[in-house]
Amino acid sequence: MENSGVTVMVNVEKEKSNAAWICGLIGFITSIPNILCTFLCAGVRVAAAGLSAGLSADGSNFDETAADAAAADAASGAAGFFWVIVLVSIVCFALSFLGKSKNSLITGVIVLLGGIFILINGFIGFGSMLWGTATGGLYIASGIVAILNKKRGN
Repeated sequence: MENSGVTVMVNVEKEKSNAAWICGLIGFITSIPNILCTFLCAGVRVAAAGLSAGLSADGSNFDETAADAAAADAASGAAGFFWVIVLVSIVCFALSFLGKSKNSLITGVIVLLGGIFILINGFIGFGSMLWGTATGGLYIASGIVAILNKKRGN
């Protein structure tokens, strides 16, 4: 075969992936046990703070007023952190569905940061390490896929 002078061009277009919202959906499902564990851990820490504040140094006396005050302080902090975890998880879940949109870079970065926050939360122990790691990892994957979808165009 001789060169016939015909030029053949192949244009390969990559389609945007659905993995962003799939990882976001699975991440939200795994966040439910993580949220429940965070809620239970907060309750245990509130009770422990009240008990430790109410006992005297030698363990012979128990001050109920000090225990109630310490438990109330611990409860307000734990409840605030609990709602932050819930809010971050819901925002990551909702934004993971925008992983194929025109704004997928912005949503990908937000979901990636939320996933890192949940992953760190799982490692510091205010929640479940197993479920926090799974949820954070899935949201991180969702954010990365959304960022890559922006580079794929159309």
